[in-house]
Amino acid sequence: VTGVQTCALPIYNHVVQDANKIIVEMISGGTSQSYNATIVQKDADNDLAIIKINDEAFKSLDPLSFSFKESGSVEVGASVFTIGFPMALGGMGKEAKFTDGKISSKTGYNNAINTYQTSIPVQPGNSGSPLFNDKGQLIGVINSKISGADNVSYAIKLSYLKNLIDLLPETVELPNNQSLNNLTTEEKVKKLSKYVVLIKIK
Repeated sequence: VTGVQTCALPIYNHVVQDANKIIVEMISGGTSQSYNATIVQKDADNDLAIIKINDEAFKSLDPLSFSFKESGSVEVGASVFTIGFPMALGGMGKEAKFTDGKISSKTGYNNAINTYQTSIPVQPGNSGSPLFNDKGQLIGVINSKISGADNVSYAIKLSYLKNLIDLLPETVELPNNQSLNNLTTEEKVKKLSKYVVLIKIK
């Protein structure tokens, strides 16, 4: 969601709830730029928050080149992937990382209906990473994993993020660009990586 010198981004509430300062770091081509941000809406029950870049140095992004999945269920066995910054400040570096897997279940931990279980391997720092289907459509947001279990992770379903977006004070038009549909995975990742940011808190 973009505007002049502002930008709203979804993130997990547990990442920012106790922050005194929120910094959004955008990394592209080996260079980075940091911007100040604030929380504009949150849903503690579903561990979601929307933060907003509000910094005079920020310039609006180009129109988003991907889409939110509009309708239809996500079936067990569907191919999914995420792009994020796992352990970016702890040795893995600040290059965006791609990992993929399958939808393992339509419900999450203890049969929670607000999450998918996936087989995507995730690490600390993946919280808030987008979950895409094989068309490059956003279908959820990574939020947790089970320690001690191999490749068991969870993602909040897109419908809960849409509900939170509906509570924003201004009307938001969700991206609906289908240009990624027929690209290779490599091409999708290259285009999507520029929309994934590193969130730092103080």
